[in-house]
Amino acid sequence: MIYKKNIGDRVFNGVNYFFLILIGFLCLYPMIYILAVSLSGSMAVLNRRVFLWPVDFNIEAYNTCFESKTLAKAYLNTILYTTSGTALNLIAVTLMAYPLSKRRLIGRRPISFFFYFTNLFSGGLIPTFLVVKSLNFVDKIWALIVPGCVSVFYAIILRTNFESIPADLEEAAQIDGMGNWKILANIYIPLNIPTYATLILFFAIGHWNSFFQPLIYINSSSKYPLQVILRNIVIANTMNDLSVSATGTAAFTDMRVIGETLKAATIIIVVAPIVLIYPFVQKYFVKGIMIGAVKG
Repeated sequence: MIYKKNIGDRVFNGVNYFFLILIGFLCLYPMIYILAVSLSGSMAVLNRRVFLWPVDFNIEAYNTCFESKTLAKAYLNTILYTTSGTALNLIAVTLMAYPLSKRRLIGRRPISFFFYFTNLFSGGLIPTFLVVKSLNFVDKIWALIVPGCVSVFYAIILRTNFESIPADLEEAAQIDGMGNWKILANIYIPLNIPTYATLILFFAIGHWNSFFQPLIYINSSSKYPLQVILRNIVIANTMNDLSVSATGTAAFTDMRVIGETLKAATIIIVVAPIVLIYPFVQKYFVKGIMIGAVKG
């Protein structure tokens, strides 16, 4: 029997589509506007003639960004912080989730509560800074990746997925002479690729977008990540990070306009990697969330 939609269903679907398209446009418009500003001419930006598409198309702002050694160095720093931090996060949550997924672990509940308690309460900014300083991590990469290397929330998700794996697989592996490390590497991790892809996405975005910790712990400008450079340009309104300068009244007007296009170009350059990578891991992201939802 074929179900025929009546007028009410069609109206309901039409209203849903309209609001979904409207919400999608409202979400995309800020990015479209920033992209249009970054590709527009200075006078078009000054006269507020840019809305959805570039006016007086030019790529001078991008040329300035790509020629900036400071921005290039910040890009390399951000890639280093993101890759090393994500790798350490994955190792930490795996080493936490695997033993806690075993019911035979002595003291499993107290240990789980110990970790969960730290997820509810934190020491605060000043005690954390004192700990980092006492470890001599200030102005080093360790200050950005070590203090938050264990994410209890994601470790609990991974532990739940580990618990969903049949115990028969582990027993068969033990009969074949595998130890815990081989069982973890050959069974548990391969069977949770979607979950790991989701965790990699979350961890990588977190490290890529992090600016507060570098702002506090990193003192050398040569070690700044992209987000600190972007903060200095957008919020502090300083163009020195891109080696842009101007003098005189007329030059001040040009500097103000150039600053707007540079801000927009810098924002696009900073967010572009995440925007381009996300579609390739989206399928794993959805599958990993569904696995956790079914288990829960």
